[in-house]
Amino acid sequence: MRLGNHRTKNPSLGAMLLHEIIRAPREIGAVFPSSVRLGDTMAALIGGGEEGAVVELGAGTGVITESLLRSGIAPGRLTVIEKSEPFACYLAQRFPHVRIVHADAGDWPAELGQTAVKAVVSCLPLRSLPASAVARITATWARSLASDGRVIQFTYAPFGTSAWQDAGLRRIGCETVWANFPPARVEVFARP
Repeated sequence: MRLGNHRTKNPSLGAMLLHEIIRAPREIGAVFPSSVRLGDTMAALIGGGEEGAVVELGAGTGVITESLLRSGIAPGRLTVIEKSEPFACYLAQRFPHVRIVHADAGDWPAELGQTAVKAVVSCLPLRSLPASAVARITATWARSLASDGRVIQFTYAPFGTSAWQDAGLRRIGCETVWANFPPARVEVFARP
């Protein structure tokens, strides 16, 4: 479902985050919003070029979205997929020029058509989601990548393999963002 200038009466951001954590803790995966430093690190890892679609999965409160836009990604290039309806409505109000899609990250949104994706920026807690959902998400978006596309994923796990590798991608980079609570590991994946 595409959200435009849909207006809702929003509770405070903190109350909304707390409500979503209580409603679906495995889908939220964090008690605190991501830091600006984490967002800036992920945005910097997208790679060169001003062409191609950028898709953010699980934007939550929009910290990473803001960093992507601040890094120079044009709003028309960015599609945000958010499963939580309160977060999706909040994001649509906060970023009116960005395509916000209220949907499950495992489903290919009709709004993208046959677009090859330059970058998938994933804020999803893949380690806490059911294995079947993770397999569907990673397979869907790994197939969507342009030949030079990449996936940028953050995790709070300090080590281990990623579900993106199970989807046929290879890890080409890794960086820890210590100025995030808790510290986050940012990994970059690409086609073999």
